[in-house]
Amino acid sequence: MASYEKVGDTWTVRYREYQSDGSTKNVRKSGFARKRDAQDYFESIKSQIKKRNEQINSPAHILFEDMVGAWYDYKRGRTKESSFYTARGKVEKHIVPAFSGRYFDEITVSDILAWQEALPAAGLSHSYRAGLRALLASIYKFAARYHEAVNIIDRVEPPRSTEKKHEMQFWTREQFQAFIEKVDRPIYSLLFRTLYVTGCRKGEAFALTWDDFDPVACTLSISKSITRKTNGAAYAVTTPKNAASARVVDIPHGLASDIAAVRSPETRGDAFIFGGTAPLPEETVRRLFKIWSAKAGVPRIRIHDLRHSCASLLISEGISIVAVSKRLGHKNIEQTLNTYSHMMPRDNEKMLAALEGI
Repeated sequence: MASYEKVGDTWTVRYREYQSDGSTKNVRKSGFARKRDAQDYFESIKSQIKKRNEQINSPAHILFEDMVGAWYDYKRGRTKESSFYTARGKVEKHIVPAFSGRYFDEITVSDILAWQEALPAAGLSHSYRAGLRALLASIYKFAARYHEAVNIIDRVEPPRSTEKKHEMQFWTREQFQAFIEKVDRPIYSLLFRTLYVTGCRKGEAFALTWDDFDPVACTLSISKSITRKTNGAAYAVTTPKNAASARVVDIPHGLASDIAAVRSPETRGDAFIFGGTAPLPEETVRRLFKIWSAKAGVPRIRIHDLRHSCASLLISEGISIVAVSKRLGHKNIEQTLNTYSHMMPRDNEKMLAALEGI
């Protein structure tokens, strides 16, 4: 609604506009020769005023960091604790600073594109940048569903990779043997042998208790994982990565005997095999792994690459991809094929021989 007033020889129009902070402002526009001119002016901007007022009263008209806070509340409890804190750390470091202090519904497609194109300058890999975009997309999806926001990130083309694909790192049987000969502390030797033989994730290995070990059947029952990404605690026991990750893994008799030999008679069943009342400190394990690797003169790999080493060894020995997938605890065989298909032997000559004469 507008009001009109003649002051001297000119007409003035007055109207009210909402401001970003929710308050209202009385606007006065003067200098019109006729009342009709003032009315025409107001009619020309009325739709803009209406749109602006609707925007300000929209649930999406909150500060970006407040929307992210609402997203945190939504995600907490819906994802694993370790995944939540990992995601929150990335959002706080790489996303919030780029849009902080701005209203969520005023961020544009150009703003998101500029943020995305600036990420390579921070030295971030393509996969890491793609992960950050996925986090921002999750925030926008939440805002669209629960705060009536427009999901504009879908209009921004995802970043393309120009990086050369890195070869998967792994140790051969001989390289692992050279490494393990340098490990002079029994519990660490057992840990690394278990990782290499079972192909389990390091969090799954850290979570193993004596109740999970069957020395007669020579099996390890994997049903949980250790995460160090917690809210203040040194570690937390969580569920494994997915449903398929819960599995029973057969181990060689020699490894089973060596594990059984380090258990004291008074050790409780809920004690950690690799640690005791608490799992081994991950930083200590990582530091010693590097030291012993250097002493052995083997290629430098991550502890997680022992899992790849297990898969590589089994595939090279002709073990079926289905069996490898189950041992690794993959959610489906496609995941295993996507990860390790390049390691599989070429069977073209065998195929041609089988088809010969048909």
